[in-house]
Amino acid sequence: MLIVLGYLSRIYIKDVAIFWGFSDKFVYYLFFPALLILDISEADFSGANNFYPVMATIISTLVIALIIFVGKLFFNTTPDLFTSIFQGGIRYNSYVFIALSQSLFGSEGVALSGFFVAYMIILTNIMSVLVMNHYGTGSKKSLSGALLALTKNPLIIGALLGVLMNLCNLHITGAIKQLVVYLSNAATPLSLMSVGAGLIVSMHIRKLVSTSYATILKLVAMPLITIALVNYFGATGVSASIAILYSAVPCAGNAYILARQMGGDHEAMASIITWTTLLSVITVTFILGSVAF
Repeated sequence: MLIVLGYLSRIYIKDVAIFWGFSDKFVYYLFFPALLILDISEADFSGANNFYPVMATIISTLVIALIIFVGKLFFNTTPDLFTSIFQGGIRYNSYVFIALSQSLFGSEGVALSGFFVAYMIILTNIMSVLVMNHYGTGSKKSLSGALLALTKNPLIIGALLGVLMNLCNLHITGAIKQLVVYLSNAATPLSLMSVGAGLIVSMHIRKLVSTSYATILKLVAMPLITIALVNYFGATGVSASIAILYSAVPCAGNAYILARQMGGDHEAMASIITWTTLLSVITVTFILGSVAF
């Protein structure tokens, strides 16, 4: 409903794109980092075993990437369209992931999502840049530059600060804690509404098969692979559920920006982002509602 409200705001409120442009900066640089720092610093990880759930998401991502490369041998896709299928299949929307982690699993969910973000944002960005550099038709981007940019990522910084404070037994208290709570509370509604405001509801018929292929891989194949791996490893609890949630969320909106910058098929990318977001309302509900750990 928040995503729908964000989409409607873009249609019916004049010049609202300016607002969402500033809002995204606050969410990315301030609200989500505050949420991660607060919940990770106060979390109790003494009984948690996050290794296998994180491994399940890493392996499922690599398997989907392998499927996409194998599929390229059988389907005659242009290089720029291939990059969009690749990004659509492996990248995740951190806004939706962290917001749903909080909504479904509370503070513990947010804290655990921070661990997954720290690992997966690095893996998926490296994979995307490598593929875009090889198959994209635009300007190239060095891997070292991409890695350097990740060290400045506010979500990674927030997660690492929270972990450091947790390990050092440092706690946010008093007025400072109330301030951080206020900032944290703004993260979920603004991030999900922003996702809706960024949707481009269109479908290019000639790319329908490719868009559908990437959507099925992201919303169906990856969650099923992750569920199988989680069961194989014997992982249980909230961390197992967070792993499955990670694999089930839609494609990242910033994949569109990378597609434009590095010569991907940005029209197909926009369609994949939009339809994975809209259909995830059904698939995430079904998958998380059907699996209990």
